[in-house]
Amino acid sequence: MPVLLFLTIAVQVLFALHVHRTGRNTYWIYLIMIFPGMGCLIYFVIEVLPEIIRGPAGKHAKRSFRSMMDPEKDFRDAKYAFDTSPTVANRIQLAQLLIAKREYDAVIALLEPALTNHFSDDILLLEGLAYAYYDKGDYTNALKYIQKIYERDEAQPQDYIKLLRARAHIALYDFTVAEEQLIALVEFFTGEEARITLAQLYERMGKKTEARAVYQDIVTRSSHSPKYYQKAERQWIALAQQALKSV
Repeated sequence: MPVLLFLTIAVQVLFALHVHRTGRNTYWIYLIMIFPGMGCLIYFVIEVLPEIIRGPAGKHAKRSFRSMMDPEKDFRDAKYAFDTSPTVANRIQLAQLLIAKREYDAVIALLEPALTNHFSDDILLLEGLAYAYYDKGDYTNALKYIQKIYERDEAQPQDYIKLLRARAHIALYDFTVAEEQLIALVEFFTGEEARITLAQLYERMGKKTEARAVYQDIVTRSSHSPKYYQKAERQWIALAQQALKSV
């Protein structure tokens, strides 16, 4: 059977199954079978393509294309929104884009003035400032804003903030404090990033036996974990596997 004929029949069958499974009018099946090439093309353009464009994949493709053609559009839009209406929400949206551009001083200048009145302990403002100061290398001020998050009356800080706090202490050579925080955190942290951070801290502290035990634990547990987990955590698993060769 010629390859082209085989592909045509395969496409016909796929589109016919699509008609049946999505509950579309059965006349599409007759059109697809009687006019293989043109029928499939018409069905794709009229029924399938609009579905793709409206769906998550289509929206993602449009965003990717727009970003490729005009990488600064989202930033210009956010900047315009803030300039015309300097709300806290618009500040945060612009700050997120500035962090991606690594303009940490601009993020700080944008967010700190918003910490007034009933926004004085706003979680998004505090988290944004904590990350901006940490990424800038000002770990003392990062910890200052992390502490403000801990002082809020609402729910406890998220795990990623707890991990950021430990990393700030590591950066300031407060190894004992960071070790205590990480030991508590790995008990319930989702994923392997906190364990990797603890193992790397042990290496810096010269505790090679403890470091190796954590790395081995990551590799052993992940080998028995579902495939989706291994895929999601592959970066950290690979780090643990590599570290075991040298620790």
